[in-house]
Amino acid sequence: MLRKSLIVILVYSILLSCKDENDDCSLVLCAPGDAIRLELINNDANVISNGTYDETNISVDGDVLENLQIRVLPNVQGATSGLLELNNFDWRPGEYAYTVALGNDWLIDLLVTFGLAGNDPCCGDRIIITRLSAGNFTVEQLPNPSFYTIILE
Repeated sequence: MLRKSLIVILVYSILLSCKDENDDCSLVLCAPGDAIRLELINNDANVISNGTYDETNISVDGDVLENLQIRVLPNVQGATSGLLELNNFDWRPGEYAYTVALGNDWLIDLLVTFGLAGNDPCCGDRIIITRLSAGNFTVEQLPNPSFYTIILE
């Protein structure tokens, strides 16, 4: 009886592990690659959500500026109240350097490393951030968040 059960389980496992080479990807919405999302904190305050910095006094310089999208999100829902988002669909695996200027007050030297993850049959690999540093500033990241916190002190 035990032998029959093991054989049935083995056959069932093999059948479940067979991959269908004819995946229908026509209805699949692929997730975009990672964007750089930064929560910027000074004196325990989020300087984006409190209005200290906005589109008029934030600038970015560095690698791959063509097609770089810069968004200031002062009213986000969830674990933080405001984010600075940098995104570029031209990013590929590798290292990128950017300098974020917050008015005349702060220069943040970002070094971001991107890698690939996924290998989805419909969407392929997805670009993800594997490392992010901010020069002399402390960078924090909680488990599984969608943003990095930079402490401006």
